[in-house]
Amino acid sequence: MAWNINGYNVFETAIELAIIWIIIFLAFRFLQGTRGGGVIRGLFILLLPLWLLQMLPARLAEFDRLDFFADQFLTGLFLLLIIIFQPELRQAAVRVSQSGLFASFRKMSTVGGTTISAIAEASVFLGRNQFGGLIAIERENSTSDHVIGGQSIEAAVSSPLLQSIFWPNNPLHDLGLIINGDRITKASVQFPLADESAMLSQDLGSRHRAGVGLSMRCDALVIIISEETGRVSFADHGELIFIDRDDVESELSKRLNPIKEEVVQEQSAAESMETPSTASEPTE
Repeated sequence: MAWNINGYNVFETAIELAIIWIIIFLAFRFLQGTRGGGVIRGLFILLLPLWLLQMLPARLAEFDRLDFFADQFLTGLFLLLIIIFQPELRQAAVRVSQSGLFASFRKMSTVGGTTISAIAEASVFLGRNQFGGLIAIERENSTSDHVIGGQSIEAAVSSPLLQSIFWPNNPLHDLGLIINGDRITKASVQFPLADESAMLSQDLGSRHRAGVGLSMRCDALVIIISEETGRVSFADHGELIFIDRDDVESELSKRLNPIKEEVVQEQSAAESMETPSTASEPTE
C-alpha cells in the first residue's frame, strides 16, 4: 500500500531526497578547501534572487521580462559551471578512474621493488644534500600530452643515475624527469604549473607548482625535492604531501603498488601470528 501526501509517494520521495543529499554532500566534500568551494557559495547567493525572479511572475502573472531573463540565465548556467569547475571535474575524473571499482580495468606500468628502492635512495640523497629534484612516475596515464620538450634517456632506473642527473650544474638537472615502469624515459622536461585552484602556499617555488600541476592533469606520482630546505614531498592527484625521509620508500610502495603492498602486509601479519612465542626455560 503506497502512502501519499499531497499526491507524492512518501517512500519514493524519501529515496530521491536521500540520493540528492548524498550527491550534494559528496560534491561539497570534494570541493572543500578548493577554489570551487567559494564558487559554490557564491552561486547559492546568486541563485536566490534568480529563484525569486521566477516565482514572482508565476504568482502574479506579471513581470514577464524578468521571467525571460531568469530563464535564459539558468539555461546557460550549466555550461558556465562546466567552465568554472573544469580543473575540479578533471581531478574528479582521474580519481574515479583510480578507485578500486575500476582496478581490474586499469593497465598501470609495473614498478619493481628494486626501482622503488633506487628512487627512494636517490630522493633521500638529494634531500640531505639540498639538491633540487623533480621526478614523475607514470601510472595509467601517459604524461606526454601534458609536458613540453625533454631529452630522451631510455635507461634503467638506478640511484647513481638519478643522483647524477640532478647534480648541480648538470645540463639536465633543472627541470623534471619521467619514469615509466623500471626505465627513465626523459629528463629536462617542462611540467605545467599548477593554477590557482591548487591553493598552494606562496612560499613554494616553481618546482612544487610544476609537480602539483602535472599531478592535476594526469595520475602520475610526482616526487619533489626542495633545493632550499631539502624536504621531500609527493604530488598526487593535485594534492601536495610532505613525506619524512625515512618513509619515502614505504610511501612509494603504497602509492605505486597498492595491491601488492596490501598482500605483503597481510602475509607479514599472518606470519607474525603463526610464529610461536619462545619463552626462556628456567635454569636450575
